[in-house]
Amino acid sequence: MVMLRKGLCIVSFSLASLSLYSHCAAEEKPVFDQGEKYDFDHNIVTKDRKEDDKERTKKAAKAKSEKLAQAVAYHVKNLKDADADVRQSSCEMLAALGSPEAVEPLIDVLRPERKEHINVMLSAHGALVKITNQNFGYKNYDMWMSWWRKNKVEFLAKAETGADETSKLAAQAANTIGLELLRRSEHRQAQAQFLNAIDKDPSVPDYRNNLGLSLLEQGRYLDAMEYFKETIGLDSSLPQPYMNIGRCYSRMDRTIEAQNWYKQAIEHDKESRLWDLPWMIGKEYMRRAEWPMAKEYIDQSITKMNKRGLRDPRVYNDLAITHFGLDQFHSAWRDLMDIRTLGYEPNPEFLAKVKKLLLDEGIDPEAEDKAARLAAHQQANPDAETPRDPADQESAEDAKALEAAKNEMGGGGR
Repeated sequence: MVMLRKGLCIVSFSLASLSLYSHCAAEEKPVFDQGEKYDFDHNIVTKDRKEDDKERTKKAAKAKSEKLAQAVAYHVKNLKDADADVRQSSCEMLAALGSPEAVEPLIDVLRPERKEHINVMLSAHGALVKITNQNFGYKNYDMWMSWWRKNKVEFLAKAETGADETSKLAAQAANTIGLELLRRSEHRQAQAQFLNAIDKDPSVPDYRNNLGLSLLEQGRYLDAMEYFKETIGLDSSLPQPYMNIGRCYSRMDRTIEAQNWYKQAIEHDKESRLWDLPWMIGKEYMRRAEWPMAKEYIDQSITKMNKRGLRDPRVYNDLAITHFGLDQFHSAWRDLMDIRTLGYEPNPEFLAKVKKLLLDEGIDPEAEDKAARLAAHQQANPDAETPRDPADQESAEDAKALEAAKNEMGGGGR
């Protein structure tokens, strides 16, 4: 195939050269530029074109900045509109725009003398929390103003230039502490650390995602989803926030929305790193007793786990439940034995239930397991003596001990 392509390229090049030569000969003018498309197709980039690209990028960034500034100015002006709905809408738009220039006008909305509508104040406060990562409450105008006077210069400078190295290191440290607290299930303390990390360096999407996780574990699903969406806003290619929004909907028993977000996460997981994503989707199908689809996704998850050298007994437990739902009791038993192999004990009631159903079908799963172990041993060691099962060996030893005791008693009677 490669040789064929090379041949076609040579023929094409020869024809193009011949055509060019004929044209030049007819016009008696040399032709050097074959157009931008040709250059692009053949990876030809001139120095002038590189400089032009840089200039275009710079102009595009400037145009975007100017457009943002115009939008912010428009909505800041609307904060003084006579219509409360317009004011509330502009607060929400300023939150979406996320410009630091909107902070002071939004704080002014909370000023008691304005006697602002409660809905407008709540929207203004929500915008302030999102832009500043601070939360003093919508009734604490004085605290907001005090914080702003103290931090305005630093806050605006950080927004303009980004966090300095000291702030970045402090943010990383806070995030690391937060993750450890999250692992210990100290979710409120973890939340405080992640907020600190965001305050030190708001440019890292992982900090917002982790903050969302701490809120998710506290049952604050709507608040958590806001931070997951902000994570997507910073980097839409990350699959984790999509998956976490799905987890929020799942815990709210909204399975359709959960599945939609899980599927978006799979689309963004280009390197298939999140082995638990298919498992999450499978669990949603389990909740609706759609066993074939549940099995399909759980199998995918186990395949991904195996590739990464991971084993999670919870996945095998869900697979056992799925096989049980499909009336595949033998497969369910095998999954439960896999859990034991991993060093965990499956649910005894479920295990007994599966065993009883197999016995009703005339299948003794424990006897089959014993036979399978012996067959595997014989195949691996064809010349070795067939080992006794430990249970049989104990019974034989007990019988010998009993016989010896009887003989002893008989001898003593003589």
